Amino acid sequence: MTQHDGRITLFTRLITAPDCGDGGARGLGAGSFARVRDRAREAEAAGIDALLLHDRQSAAPDPADDPYFEAGTLAGALAVSTRSVGLVASVSTEHALPYHLARLLATVDHLGSGRAGWQPLTAADPDAAANYSRAGGPSAAARRSRAAEFVTVLTGLWDSFEDDAFRRDRESGVYFTPEKLHTLDHKGEHFEVAGPLNIARPPQGHPLLVHRAADADDIALAARVADVVLVPAQGGQDPARVREAVREQARAAGRDADGIAVLLDWPVDGDPGAAARLRALFNAGAVDGFTLLAPTGPAEAAHDAVLALATEVREDGHDLPTAPDGATLRDRLGLPRPTGRYQAA
Repeated sequence: MTQHDGRITLFTRLITAPDCGDGGARGLGAGSFARVRDRAREAEAAGIDALLLHDRQSAAPDPADDPYFEAGTLAGALAVSTRSVGLVASVSTEHALPYHLARLLATVDHLGSGRAGWQPLTAADPDAAANYSRAGGPSAAARRSRAAEFVTVLTGLWDSFEDDAFRRDRESGVYFTPEKLHTLDHKGEHFEVAGPLNIARPPQGHPLLVHRAADADDIALAARVADVVLVPAQGGQDPARVREAVREQARAAGRDADGIAVLLDWPVDGDPGAAARLRALFNAGAVDGFTLLAPTGPAEAAHDAVLALATEVREDGHDLPTAPDGATLRDRLGLPRPTGRYQAA
């Protein structure tokens, strides 16, 4: 993973909001998407590895905090508008269904040649529940249980076709091998899904799963299912201990700890010594990378501040700002491609 090649992983949330005075003239549509697309391309050029595409299922108290586009649709649009940056869509596992999301993310992964990711959202939102004809909401434990099963169903659906199921051999006339298509027949506490998925296995095998770990229960879930774990910036917290806790629990769950990256939130505040501090934490093995948090204020200024720090980090460490041609998001992060459950390792 990233600790092996000395390259710091950098994520950031893509800012979709316009600056004051911009939204009234443009609103949503081609103009506003062009602005967001340009920001994504600028982040890509600055060496950002993946963009977090924020979403929610209810209106925010402050309209400025509302996402300007539905995350899955935006990921698809950016997949054909960018070259190498990862696209991580936020998805509420309380209000989505696995089969639909499996198709959406597999499609984005194919469109972007292996750059799709997703961040399951499990937090309670009574307003969102009201938008989906649901009163109240389940407990935190029930939400995590649903999310864990959601992951199981998605990965099973993505493995419906084996990697070499589609032969597309013109000479023999064989398009695909029927024996390499598998139903899922999942019956669990929250979902019953027959399968198979009607899309070929994604380029990454499974699109990257990114999970935010706000407490010990989140860390436990992330250690079981996540490829990338986002750790909040909390005063007095030792990031190295958090990273090791994730790795220990991953090993306990039978996973290879080197197959998980742990990223620490880093508020961007214009500190001229920030890049050196990020490099020092990384070199000490405390983290595998960082989520650069944009400062408050006008959208363009906040975006530019993140780009400036990302560029400095890359220059400070002599990191290449772009991934090699044809690299998937997993390749870029040094994370393994999962073997299909029906294929020999």
